[in-house]
Amino acid sequence: MPYRGARFAHVVVLVFSAVLAFALVRGLDEDVVLGHSALVRISDSDRSASGAQVARAIESFAAEQHIAVARELPDLNDPYHRRHLYLAVGDPASVAASWLTEGYPSFDRSRHTEVHPIAEVGQRDPRGYYYVFGPGQAGGALLSRFAELGLTGEVSRPLSVAGVIGSHQGGALWWSLVLIAVALIASTGAGVLLNTKAHGVARLHGRSSTWMPTRELRRLAPFRVIAVVTVAATAGTLLYALNGLAWWGLYAAAAGMISGALTLVVVTTHAVSTAVTSIRGLLPALAGELPIRPAITGAYLVRGPALVLALGIATNVASTGQDVSSRRESLAAYAAVGDSTAILLNGSLGRDPVDMEARVGQWLRRADADGRVIVAGRRELQWLTAGSDLPRGAVLVVNDAFLAAQPVVDPTGHRHNPVSRQGELRVIVPEGLSRHASTIAAAVPALLSPRDPGRIRPEEVTTLGSRSGQTVFSYNPGSQTPGAGARPGQDRSSVRDPVLVVVPSGSTYLTDNAYTAFATSGGIVFPDPDDVREGIRTNGLQDYVAALRPVGQNAAVELRDAVAGFRNQVVNLAMALAVLLMTGVGVCVVHTRTNAQAIFVKHLAGWRFLAVHRSLVAVEALFVGTLAVVGLSGTDEGTRGSALELGPAVALVAAEVGTVLVALAILHRRVVATRAAAG
Repeated sequence: MPYRGARFAHVVVLVFSAVLAFALVRGLDEDVVLGHSALVRISDSDRSASGAQVARAIESFAAEQHIAVARELPDLNDPYHRRHLYLAVGDPASVAASWLTEGYPSFDRSRHTEVHPIAEVGQRDPRGYYYVFGPGQAGGALLSRFAELGLTGEVSRPLSVAGVIGSHQGGALWWSLVLIAVALIASTGAGVLLNTKAHGVARLHGRSSTWMPTRELRRLAPFRVIAVVTVAATAGTLLYALNGLAWWGLYAAAAGMISGALTLVVVTTHAVSTAVTSIRGLLPALAGELPIRPAITGAYLVRGPALVLALGIATNVASTGQDVSSRRESLAAYAAVGDSTAILLNGSLGRDPVDMEARVGQWLRRADADGRVIVAGRRELQWLTAGSDLPRGAVLVVNDAFLAAQPVVDPTGHRHNPVSRQGELRVIVPEGLSRHASTIAAAVPALLSPRDPGRIRPEEVTTLGSRSGQTVFSYNPGSQTPGAGARPGQDRSSVRDPVLVVVPSGSTYLTDNAYTAFATSGGIVFPDPDDVREGIRTNGLQDYVAALRPVGQNAAVELRDAVAGFRNQVVNLAMALAVLLMTGVGVCVVHTRTNAQAIFVKHLAGWRFLAVHRSLVAVEALFVGTLAVVGLSGTDEGTRGSALELGPAVALVAAEVGTVLVALAILHRRVVATRAAAG
């Protein structure tokens, strides 16, 4: 491998490792509290111990074990940017010991963490998440102590190497790592193969196949040290400006592991490629002739996965770009609803939170009867009833307040009355679904009361029509409810031609369980956030309602995440395309170098360009065509049917084929010119 190319590969390894480590640690800081050795999740309680008793037990346990333990709770008013840690410190040397006085050292500063003594947690339900700062086995010991208090749960280690890999496998950062590894394999292998003549000279002097890579690594050692120091100093300066070098050790460890893995890829590829060059005889190697079969095979083994990945990423770039555009268009609708908020319910209340369903459901029903909430529960039309031929679409379970805020007109253009007559249960079906109206109406009792559908009689359901082509704002992006045919994370804030099941406000048609289920997925909205705070206080719901989730803020956070995902996909696509172009040019170089004499003779004989290179062109066409079908078959049906979303994939294939043909044409001319000058 040429010395300059080797230096470039190692610089890429270091720079990419620094960038990926930053993204990794930033993501971890958003998801969990850094520095812990174990995370204990308490999900069930026999209610024998109060929150204050559990807090005192944690203080005692931390002192006995000489560790720190913290409980995490979201901020009631701003769960997206603020969280609370209630900390018990039993070891002054613990990483968390200074947080009570100096605050939690956030890595990215985008989320504020307030730290309080554990005694201030009050009489909160003890079910939730607890971080252990100390030896790893302390997590199991804490769980045992909790068991003595009638609490059960589980221990995990999200910051362990296995935990981090498991949580990121298949994500954008994972594919970035895979793609850069593939790019390094391609560039390193190409560099070694193009240096076949130098390897032949070394063999002529009796050098072994390991001498060349070993010699080059020795020559690279000083440069590697300088590069490591330079990258580390640059990263340290940027992190100091960002967060005062918070969690610098964790960042350095992540960067070191990534760099080590990628360096191993480079060194292994270098050694394997050097062994491949020794396959050729000594005289052909001295003439610079390449081992064509191993070289071409290796190139296509790299290009195959790269092309499949690139096609998948290209369609994702298109769909993610459309989603970002849709979310931006929806921001105006969210701005129009002002401070309206949904609620975040406690997710650590066991497998059968009957108490929460009853208490929260009854509170929501009273608020609905008082006109204080908008109900916008979402279900999928296709899944409404088993064995039916219902098409894809949305069903919105709404109340009178929803119709008052979101006008819907009938086929004649008249608006449906926001207030039902004498408490009637209405099903409003778009004109385009009129032939399914009876099937939909028959499924409504099970939709509203799945545990006892018989309590709603068919004659209580009135079926009405709505004009087709109407778009209804649903108050949330739909990310917490699955959608038939929808991509994960796709924005569904605006619903076209939904079926509306209009339930009289506060009626018993909706069960307590249904109210709670809709609230869990963001389908219960309070126009006035003070109504939520007052309801929590007067009804004693602090254990059940964890936080307010302003619908506009929620949409903005999801837009931010969608934009970040789009950028990551674009970067991954660029890397995949670089690998394809690099290996495509490499195939052309190997082909023209090996067949230079035949190419020149055929050119003199008047053969056309495509005829001269028909074997390579045929292989390339078969390769691209086959893998294009394989790559696109992995996309969902909606993506395959969208010309707009297939556009980037088609452009990618065109760029790949075009680059190979252009490179082949340039190399063809060079062969002809060189041979002609020599003749």
